[in-house]
Amino acid sequence: MRNFYEMIREQEADRLALVEEGKEYTYGELVKLSQEKGDRLRQEKSEKKVIFLREKRILDQLVSFLGCQAAGKIPLLVPEDAKQLPEIGEVPENACMAVMTSGSTGVPKVLYRRYESWADFFPVQNEIFGVTPESRMFAQGSLAFTGNLNLYMAQFSIGAAIVAANVFDPRRWAEWIEEYKTDVVYLIPRKLLFLPQCIKKPVTTVRHILAGSQSMGSEEAEKLRRCFPNAGIVLYYGASELNYITYLRQDQMTQEKNCVGKPFPGVQVSVEDGEIFVTTPYHVEGVLCPFSLKDLGHMDVAGNLYFDGRKDDIVSIRGRKVSLLKIEGALEDISFIGEAIAAAVEKEGEKRVAAWVTLCGSEVSEECEEQIYAHLKQTLANYELPFCCKIVEKLPHTESGKKDRKVLDKM
Repeated sequence: MRNFYEMIREQEADRLALVEEGKEYTYGELVKLSQEKGDRLRQEKSEKKVIFLREKRILDQLVSFLGCQAAGKIPLLVPEDAKQLPEIGEVPENACMAVMTSGSTGVPKVLYRRYESWADFFPVQNEIFGVTPESRMFAQGSLAFTGNLNLYMAQFSIGAAIVAANVFDPRRWAEWIEEYKTDVVYLIPRKLLFLPQCIKKPVTTVRHILAGSQSMGSEEAEKLRRCFPNAGIVLYYGASELNYITYLRQDQMTQEKNCVGKPFPGVQVSVEDGEIFVTTPYHVEGVLCPFSLKDLGHMDVAGNLYFDGRKDDIVSIRGRKVSLLKIEGALEDISFIGEAIAAAVEKEGEKRVAAWVTLCGSEVSEECEEQIYAHLKQTLANYELPFCCKIVEKLPHTESGKKDRKVLDKM
């Protein structure tokens, strides 16, 4: 059965594959390290089909993932800080990899993929994302996040290279992007928007910027364009269960940050009673299409999809339906607020909405709080106003960079 280890073995051995924070590895070196990992796994003579992999460094994650496949095992990369591991049930016969997702309940579950469910789509996504065999893509973050793992494999499928960062250090990212003349940058919007603060002069080598998992509007895109004047920007909407769903180019972005564009080729999207349904051949095993992620949305007359949040983003407060995403959007429209999370909490025996925000370029003061509420009263109904708005240094995020509202729900 074909897998990603076999795919990488087919590339030219002396071709550059990975640069991890200044250390270079060719395809041949990756194959050798993966073979050695596979040999060690075989020697263990374990009967387990699925191997949990918990590694800190990107190189170790990559080698462990490929080494498992070299040994005929199914790799499952888990976040380094994962507290709970899922139970392994029946494994689909054609699966070559597994991914872990928390799901809407927060209980980890395992999803399985065939090689073809990703590999057959690589030519499509590489063309849209501007990836060629000569590309060098900068990326940061764990391969336990399937968005990262997918793009690594897509690069490797055509012999391109990844410039990878383990650390969260935008100044170093900017240095590596320039030093290795990367032509593609892949980061979630929250991380991308740190780069304009660190780049002093325009970087002309970057031709394509990719972003997913979070919203981005034309204003944020323009900040990036000033740093990367030759770059086109693509924002995508996708999911671990389904792969890529829709995408949006910079010239199609508006002030409406929840617009996520039109479907990728071969993918169909519909909205029924405000719920998004997707039909795609590139899904994980066991999915029946049309499939719903329990995401809410609507479509305009031009066929663009708008992401209106998840079903659990809508909470009932004193008998009224309140959108947490709408409250977060209203807060983030305030010029001195960097990021915001809204969550439903118990207050004096009833459910209320609270908010947490970070500031950018402002110091905490009573004036800040007054300005926040003055703005919210102009954009939200009285029943939508958070009963408190706490200013914090930073907000929690998941491995994929999404805001981790579940952590705040417990505070």
